[in-house]
Amino acid sequence: MKNAKLKLDLNALYNNAKYVLDQTDGGVIATVKNDAFHFGLQRAIDTFYSAGIRAFATTSLRDAIRIRKMYSDIFILLLNPSTEFELLREYNLSSTMPGLSWIKEHKDDLYGINWHLEWAGCMRRSGCKTEDEYLESLKFAKENNISIEGIWTHFAWADVFNEENIYEREKNRWLKIQKKACELYDFKYVHAQNSASFCRDSKFEGHSHVRVGIILYGCPGYEGWDYKGKIQNAVELSASVVSINKLEPGESIGYCASYIADPNKDCPTSVAVINIGYGDGLLRTRINGHTTEINNKRYNLVSLMMSHTVAVVDENVKIGDTAYFYSDSIPVFEFTYKGVGTNSEQISHLNFETLDLEYIEIKEI
Repeated sequence: MKNAKLKLDLNALYNNAKYVLDQTDGGVIATVKNDAFHFGLQRAIDTFYSAGIRAFATTSLRDAIRIRKMYSDIFILLLNPSTEFELLREYNLSSTMPGLSWIKEHKDDLYGINWHLEWAGCMRRSGCKTEDEYLESLKFAKENNISIEGIWTHFAWADVFNEENIYEREKNRWLKIQKKACELYDFKYVHAQNSASFCRDSKFEGHSHVRVGIILYGCPGYEGWDYKGKIQNAVELSASVVSINKLEPGESIGYCASYIADPNKDCPTSVAVINIGYGDGLLRTRINGHTTEINNKRYNLVSLMMSHTVAVVDENVKIGDTAYFYSDSIPVFEFTYKGVGTNSEQISHLNFETLDLEYIEIKEI
């Protein structure tokens, strides 16, 4: 019986990168945090580089150093504030500035590093919270010969459409501040848009780059975006049916009778046991109330164990059949929209040690 298998399609990543590059005149910063969304940092960086991307962002100083060791001719931005000033200089890493008090505290250590001043916006992870603080930070940096090569923010509401139009409000506030900052100073990099904002608005006027993540890995920026012909799914997760059991009415399967066959049914219920479980990285929320695809048909999942899942099936399902949990026809983002978890959350839990991992290579460069 075949082991559960994860396929990661580097050819899709390559084509997705090409699409965004084409739409932005090359203005793409690829977000590669958390091991490139669990696709593997080296493989993802090599793929995006082959497609033409020369700018990358991560939250990890360790990963930023790894990326620099891969390529010397690229821009690397550390999105988290860092006081490892010697390492930033040694590896030619740009880094974020979280606010005026931080700049003043460390002003004597900031030489020889290119900085990006962050606007907190609605996300508020770090960054300046008021327009006065933002502009004063730029002024203080200039007066103290601190190199600010970029300004940026991260939208908290770009994938949400609501009556309050919160995204439009946070976007417009940023654009107002960005315009004022750019009237006073010149910046090499101006970047604010994540995948959802890019899908909604294309690249903003006056911005050098979009800074996108999940769209590069094959998931639309928001529910309802027409992705077909633009980006490609990059994840396929499958496993094998290892047994077919016929449960009598009222009979159960799984720990603590996690599934009980309909006691009012006048015939047995067929269930397929599939060799993948939460130990392989399946989220419990991916099972409850959702489906797997076997022989091009959807079947309800009813139980999850460490190494197995159970689906209610019919006579068309046989031992040895392949059950798909993610594929082109049952994509990760479908379950994001159904509340299972974010795209990156579902992908990042998958266990490379227990799953057979296969990379689909780039077809041509």
